[in-house]
Amino acid sequence: MLMNMIGRLLIAITLALVAALVPATAMAQPVCDVRASGARPDDDVPDTAAVQRAIDACRDRGGRVVVPQGRWIVGQLTLGSTMEFHLAPGAVLVASTRLEDFPVVDAIGPGSGHRPFIIAPGVRDLSISGTGTIDGSGASYWGKEDRDRIRFGLIVQACQNVKIRDITVRDTPMFLMGVMDCDNVVVDGVTLTAPPTSPNTDGLQIIDSVDVRISNCLIAVGDDGIVPKMRRRMIERLQVSNCHIMSDDGAIKFGTRSNSGMRDSLFSNITITQSRYGIALFMIHGGVYENIRFDNIRIATGGRHPRHYPIFIDVDDRADAPDQQGAQRRPVGRVHGITFDGIDITTAGNIVIGGHPKSPVTDLTLTNIRMRVVDAQNLRQLAGKPLGNRTYRPVPGSPDYTGVNAQIVLGNVEGAMLRGVDVQAVTPNDARPALAMPDSRNIRLDGTHP
Repeated sequence: MLMNMIGRLLIAITLALVAALVPATAMAQPVCDVRASGARPDDDVPDTAAVQRAIDACRDRGGRVVVPQGRWIVGQLTLGSTMEFHLAPGAVLVASTRLEDFPVVDAIGPGSGHRPFIIAPGVRDLSISGTGTIDGSGASYWGKEDRDRIRFGLIVQACQNVKIRDITVRDTPMFLMGVMDCDNVVVDGVTLTAPPTSPNTDGLQIIDSVDVRISNCLIAVGDDGIVPKMRRRMIERLQVSNCHIMSDDGAIKFGTRSNSGMRDSLFSNITITQSRYGIALFMIHGGVYENIRFDNIRIATGGRHPRHYPIFIDVDDRADAPDQQGAQRRPVGRVHGITFDGIDITTAGNIVIGGHPKSPVTDLTLTNIRMRVVDAQNLRQLAGKPLGNRTYRPVPGSPDYTGVNAQIVLGNVEGAMLRGVDVQAVTPNDARPALAMPDSRNIRLDGTHP
């Protein structure tokens, strides 16, 4: 009997010690339903304050904010650390059509502000989940100037350890989603949509971030699809897999902002349709793209633009360009160690990879490429190098290989391997050669067929 009492006492003491060591947040994990904070769905009354109260009640406590089924009109919302923001099935957060409901937030310093819809600034351990929707009310803004539009539907900025799963973001006035200056972000199962003619509706911008993993996403937008931008620090170890992208411009587009660069990244198991560019790498601000792989990607170009590029790479020097007058002098950027393997292409356009006399593309690999050219475009008639940004003007004397009449053009490339490249011209009387290599050196061909 005495031994049993001692045993029970020891167990009770042990449990008490364990409870004392477990943080209160881990035990409590509050659930904050926005209705309990005063939000009411399916009316025309903004619920911004009520939803924000629910967020503030759960932030920093491991809590879960729940937005139930219904249509909720809100202005700008600010998420916090150590919380989950959950959009239940059938929940739709609708952006207010009043611009003043979205205050300006600095992005990378004073004077760099934008007006986000939902923002997570400087947070840690945040989860955004559920199958509900963020609706940006884009039709109310698309005819206005950029400064009079919401910039991001959802942006996480200067964050660590963020997971965004299963939600839909649609019809934002400008960019749909952004990951800016972050570390360790997962975006999985997300749907990003906007009409193909909606202006500046980039799908997902990754800016100055490290260890971002994007998977199982559907992106169908009116501008670029997945857009790495490099301002102040390198993008490193970006992984994109198992996604489908439709884009009015570049499905996967690096830049044009490329001051720092990107390295050690992988894009795999992706399908691209109805896009002007399948994969486009614009290097114009003096940075570097290196050790980047594109594996097992199916590209079918298309859309309203007259010229298509399944793969486009351009190295340019904008320091002397008219739009860069007064800018600090910087070296020409560098593109090195880019690999394309297992790429299946259907296009009316051609592949153009162009380096610069001061900085050729180096260590390029094209392996297991199957390219079908259907309804071939008149390349000479449609010549004129894309600049990647409508505000840029041509640089006098800049190399332009878009008028070279070939299915694959390697211009100013130094060191490349082409193995297992199969080009099929389906268009009758298509007289383009399979390959042209102006200003290029050290190109190895193995099993390449016109």
